[in-house]
Amino acid sequence: MPGSLLEEPLVIETDAVVIGAGLAGLAAAIHLARHGFRVICVEQRREIRKVVGESLDWSAPDLLANLGLPMDDLVSTEAATWKRHITVTRRDCSKKEFLPGAWLADPPWNVEICTMHLDRDRTDARLREMALRLGVSILNERVTDFAVLDEQDPRTRRILGLRTQEGTFIRGSWFIDASGSDASLLGKRFDLKSFEYGPRKVAIWSRVPTRQWVEGTTLYMASSPGDYMEWIWEIPIRPGISSIGYISPGSNVKAQRSMGLDTQEIFMRQCGSFPHLRSLLDQAPIPEVATTSFLCRTYKGVCGTNWVIIGEAASQSDPVTGNGVTAALRHAEEATALIRRYRHCGTISSKARALYNLRVTAVGCFFNSLIEKLFYQPVLRDRLGLFGTARIYTVPAWLMNLFYTRLRPGRSLLRTLIICSLMTAVRAMTWGAHQLGAAFFEMSRSRQQAHPVEGQAYAM
Repeated sequence: MPGSLLEEPLVIETDAVVIGAGLAGLAAAIHLARHGFRVICVEQRREIRKVVGESLDWSAPDLLANLGLPMDDLVSTEAATWKRHITVTRRDCSKKEFLPGAWLADPPWNVEICTMHLDRDRTDARLREMALRLGVSILNERVTDFAVLDEQDPRTRRILGLRTQEGTFIRGSWFIDASGSDASLLGKRFDLKSFEYGPRKVAIWSRVPTRQWVEGTTLYMASSPGDYMEWIWEIPIRPGISSIGYISPGSNVKAQRSMGLDTQEIFMRQCGSFPHLRSLLDQAPIPEVATTSFLCRTYKGVCGTNWVIIGEAASQSDPVTGNGVTAALRHAEEATALIRRYRHCGTISSKARALYNLRVTAVGCFFNSLIEKLFYQPVLRDRLGLFGTARIYTVPAWLMNLFYTRLRPGRSLLRTLIICSLMTAVRAMTWGAHQLGAAFFEMSRSRQQAHPVEGQAYAM
């Protein structure tokens, strides 16, 4: 009957389905389309706006250039600004600059030690246009379920298709989940195990006009000794506009709201603690703020027979690491390389899956565990000082990204084991230092409680 025909779901067949049209999803769609895949990108939002400004690490520019967006192009079109250093500022307004050593630019490293800040709205728009020109179809519908074969066996679990809330069924050979950290559709659908770091945090940010800005990121550390870290970023994402944002544990934001403050008032109050930010906000109209919450989490088992999880859906990096864009673009490159390599087999080999899973887990845990133990928790930060801790973190973080870029471990068991072993060793040393610091802190506190006067002198 005609009525029943109208109720039949729309069925679409394609080679590859990418879920999510953010940075990771668009990058994956572009890589696949350039190699002849028919690609459908499913994104429930028709427009993605108010994306946080990004301060890139020194590995990201090459990954963007591989997509067709070199640094000079992004800067000349005002989709980015140069980033030549990071400045860390304390509550007392003392500050220190951190930048890669000039030796990195010399042979044999030959590293471009200048990187960028991204205006994500403009950059994502460029990537979207590029994807559309390559023939990628973007379907603005919400994914609700997957048709899965052998769902209970991770070794043979295969996705046959997905359904959307609007009734569309998309059948494909390959599936990439770039749905973001909150959705993480396949991570939740397959109940994947994960590593979590720190409490759920809240980000409150806005875009503020700036008459004068420097070619660098400024981080304002807003916490007192003994407290879990809160901080503010200032990122000049394009000439005359800076992204300014406040990061805090959700419990702290909840406590401020219980005092009667709304989100905008919390933002203004925290920024007002620093004279430079206060002057910027005083000169501008009251900013409209955006907010989101996130949990730093890295999933295990993010690659299957014909599906791969990438970007924040696979591993949410803490914003202070500056590694989010690099991770998203690396995941997109490596995941699509796997799909291209096994295109005619129809199944990614168990070895290739294991290596991809190992790299994603190792990198995600490396950056999140280091920043959690060195910066957020006060045990080492208070002992070593904020600037000392920043130096201790930045050196291995920069070098590990450098080694990863130079080793290119994507297809090599040996190179994957080398880079993952290095990261594990650094994490183990940091864990050991944190344990010693915690033991020393407890000893100091016990001594102070037993002998108050002597303990006060000892603490000084």
